[in-house]
Amino acid sequence: MATLQTILLTILLVIWLCFSIVFLITAIQSAMYDRKREKREKEQSARDKEYHALRMKELSK
Repeated sequence: MATLQTILLTILLVIWLCFSIVFLITAIQSAMYDRKREKREKEQSARDKEYHALRMKELSK
């Protein structure tokens, strides 16, 4: 009986460890993606402002 409990406990711990690792990897990937997305959005905003300023200058001529 004790052997069966030990085996089940070991299996449970392995499953818990796998879920924890998957959650950690997902969190890291999400953080990296968010950081890259922020950088892309800032660059896009800067390009949009530059384009807008250029268009306003052309329209005022």
